Amino acid sequence: MRNRLAILATAAVLPLTGLTSLAAAGPAAADPNKATVTVTGRVADCENDASPVSVTITTSKEAQTDDSGTVTSNNRYSVTFKNIARKGRDAVATVTCKDDSYTDNFRIMRPADTSTTFTRNLEP
Repeated sequence: MRNRLAILATAAVLPLTGLTSLAAAGPAAADPNKATVTVTGRVADCENDASPVSVTITTSKEAQTDDSGTVTSNNRYSVTFKNIARKGRDAVATVTCKDDSYTDNFRIMRPADTSTTFTRNLEP
């Protein structure tokens, strides 16, 4: 009889323990060891005061373009790279306007914290 009570008590407590463990885990944080980095920032107008139409950032491994309405309406861009080395990767951003364009050279780095966002404002 004691064994049955012990088994029933254990069976009743185990599911509660599992729920507590899941609740304590919370949402997963980004892993700074991952090669995926999202580059975001503001974009300056071109020399002729024209709003940018697109932003293309090129590294030795990949190129990503943001030609969304956000670039034109808010002068903000966002592109995601999937292959950024631990030491970073040199990049060239090309900001294209209707009749003009400019470039900005920089290095994309993996953030030191658990974020996967690297901020870079682009200017001529």
